[in-house]
Amino acid sequence: MTELVELQRWCCPWCGDDLPGSPRGTAIDHIIPRVYGGPHRRWNLQLLHQECNSAKGKMITAEALELADAHGVRISMDVEQYRDGVRRRAAKYAVRATRQLGAEARDRALAAARSLTVFFPEGSVHAVIRAAAEGTGPR
Repeated sequence: MTELVELQRWCCPWCGDDLPGSPRGTAIDHIIPRVYGGPHRRWNLQLLHQECNSAKGKMITAEALELADAHGVRISMDVEQYRDGVRRRAAKYAVRATRQLGAEARDRALAAARSLTVFFPEGSVHAVIRAAAEGTGPR
């Protein structure tokens, strides 16, 4: 575990915050989830806050897809069904995040949510949707 935290420079890859100085409150995560065929190998492990690990669950991130390609791992799942779920979750967040901002901001945020194909770390998804709601993201 010491090796993981030092390689990550004491930073949680999911939320970007510092990891605690002790193992309490942390969890070892499989970047490519085991349920989808991810191996229990050092290159597929990362240390997250316990809450971040729960939030990530069995999501496939962009990093997981890159690792799978690099190591010849075949992710065993229905990718289109997964992407549909990603867009649904992002759309729910977009609606909640823009409730006070009006219809135009909501429409921009929903468009950004619908264009997502991979569930990036939660903070990145939120940043994309906030930028779109503010009119500063890609159109």
